[in-house]
Formats: sequence, C-alpha cells, structure tokens
Amino acid sequence: MTEIKGIIDDIGISALENDIKIAALAILSDSGKLIHQTENFDLKNQGSILLNAMKGKKTLTLNNIEFIIQGNPSEGIIGTSKAGMGYLIILPFQGGLLVSYALPQADPTKASAFLKSYTVRLDGKI
Repeated sequence: MTEIKGIIDDIGISALENDIKIAALAILSDSGKLIHQTENFDLKNQGSILLNAMKGKKTLTLNNIEFIIQGNPSEGIIGTSKAGMGYLIILPFQGGLLVSYALPQADPTKASAFLKSYTVRLDGKI
C-alpha cells in the first residue's frame, strides 16, 4: 500500500510540474475494490460502475456527473463530461485500474498518455 501511495504522489507531482491538469486519482483492484484514492476523490462503492465502463458501457454517472465513454477498454478509456465538467480517464494495469479525473481545461489525450507511463509501475502491485 505504501508503494502505491508513493506512485500516486509521484503522478500528482509530475502532473503539476508538466501542467497535465489532473485533479484526482484512484487505484481500484480488477474486482472493483477501492485500494487508494486522493483526498479529493470519492469512489467508495463506485467500483462496479467503473468496471462496467471497462466492459464496454458507453456512458456512466460518477458522483452525479454523467460521462460519455470513448476508447478501447483494453488500452484505456476517456469519459467526457456531458456538462463540460472535465474528463474521467481509466487505464488498466496488471491487477487493477488507474482512475483519474482531469479538469475541463485538460487535454484528455495528453493526460491519458502521461498516465500510461505510470501503469507499468503499478503492474502487479495489487
């Protein structure tokens, strides 16, 4: 758990330094169990919703924000808020999912590519 928290901290610092505009992060197991989340993210009891998105569902509502899902679940998906409230980026890794909320001003493709570099560090940690 300490190692996962360290990786999340590294992502946050690097995102800030590189102006990626990531506001919140979480790690879920591949069964949907919440492993870790930043203090400003509340994904408790949301695991099944996120797993359904990774199974091909085209929309999801998370914390009262509806997202339209695009992308290939095996490589990662980007949810765009219908109300312009930002982006949900979900990337799989061996054993779980890296979930991120990016601000409306973010470039979701750039943020996804940035986060993918960290999924390798998360592989097998859960």
